[in-house]
Amino acid sequence: MLLTKRIDVLNQAKQKHPERFAHGPPVIQRPADVVYINPALSSEDGESIESGVNFPTLPRANAI
Repeated sequence: MLLTKRIDVLNQAKQKHPERFAHGPPVIQRPADVVYINPALSSEDGESIESGVNFPTLPRANAI
């Protein structure tokens, strides 16, 4: 639904301003299915590796 609306809008823009589309008609790509800020590491066999929390300054923070 969203992709079809986006295609329609870009096609209308191309009709009104063809000079803005010098490299050909607009191409719509699907957004990614999954987006990570910090993706989980995985081992060679495909299992996720749990590295735990990595806070090198945590002992000093608890001392306060």
